[in-house]
Amino acid sequence: MSLSFFDEIEARGKAEAVLGFLQKKLQRVPKKIETVVRRMSDPIALDSLVAYVVAYKGQDEFAESLK
Repeated sequence: MSLSFFDEIEARGKAEAVLGFLQKKLQRVPKKIETVVRRMSDPIALDSLVAYVVAYKGQDEFAESLK
């Protein structure tokens, strides 16, 4: 499935939001997590990650949510 230009922009913005929130909590986002988040293109899945970050309890829990 090919994303429209606007869907791609929306997904990129949400991915950046997830990474920004994580950076505030972790100080440094592990490269593996950053790579996975940047490759995500589903805006709904990224919305779920935003909610996960808000309720974030630890790096391992967040990494598990990416599976």
